[in-house]
Amino acid sequence: MGLNASSQIIWGYGHFPPSIYAQENGKPQGPFADIVKNIFEHAEIEYQAVLLPNRRARKAINDGSVVFAISPLSSLDNPDNFYISPVVVAKIDLRVYWIGNQKAVTQAQDLNLQSVILISSFNYSGLRNYVENLDNNVTVAVNVEDHQRALLALSVKRATYMLGYSAPVKLMQLEMNIQDLHSYPLQQTNMYIVINKSVKNSRQIMDKLEASYAAIYLNNLNSMYGLHHPTGVAWK
Repeated sequence: MGLNASSQIIWGYGHFPPSIYAQENGKPQGPFADIVKNIFEHAEIEYQAVLLPNRRARKAINDGSVVFAISPLSSLDNPDNFYISPVVVAKIDLRVYWIGNQKAVTQAQDLNLQSVILISSFNYSGLRNYVENLDNNVTVAVNVEDHQRALLALSVKRATYMLGYSAPVKLMQLEMNIQDLHSYPLQQTNMYIVINKSVKNSRQIMDKLEASYAAIYLNNLNSMYGLHHPTGVAWK
């Protein structure tokens, strides 16, 4: 008999297309959603998915409003409060973007004395702290809600540069058709399965989810969505 944890396992997710987003019927969609659905079904554990405003997602996993997430470690205020998967289940790429013939930015220090557009719901794995540090003389021209608004602000020259993640930008670029858009990778963020230790039987639940992830993904050589396990073993 499966472990019924529907009253305990609340998965909170934000809007981060194409990796994760809500369909019109309210159900989560995208490769992150597939990971969660597949491993929970394989482990015979029930869960409930809750869409959160992006700026609330980090707060919710830390205050226990939700207890399960696919998350970077930088979003956990106290990692000791969580069980964290031993493997990286996804990677997201942070890039700096600009339009036209601007000086290429290849490191955070290149943003000194420049203007930049940020997305309010991201701390950029700590890079926000650098940008907002007055000693570094970076002008934050605007904080916007999502990648679409950030690209729009960049296209109307609200600032010279923009910080964003590659997958959402590629999706928006197809819709917005911004010409002469350039970028450079600043960092790659690892994503993990995390569960709050406050959940009853959380260690046993995590053991089941880890075993399911290994059975479904680590032992299969087919690729999925162009995402790959960091050991070089392709996903299902």
